[in-house]
Amino acid sequence: MSDMFLEIIELEDGQIALRRADSDDAPIMKISFSDDVRAQLEDECIDVAKVMLTAGIHMISDLNVQAASASALENDSEDEAESQPQIIH
Repeated sequence: MSDMFLEIIELEDGQIALRRADSDDAPIMKISFSDDVRAQLEDECIDVAKVMLTAGIHMISDLNVQAASASALENDSEDEAESQPQIIH
């Protein structure tokens, strides 16, 4: 999600959503609070949703970094394997 500007919006049904700022496409993530939780949080609902969405963005970023690192290691291993003769027995 690098170089992507995101915005937090409230949908008509009351869900809090994260979407690309330059698009009206479907949200990337949505958070839905029950009526009981909304009543308990009152005006803090948006702030709680921001923290949850931020945590989700960080997690996705971390997973992407891990996947890129794993892919680089696989490519290095494949390159080393190709340069060495294969043992058949």
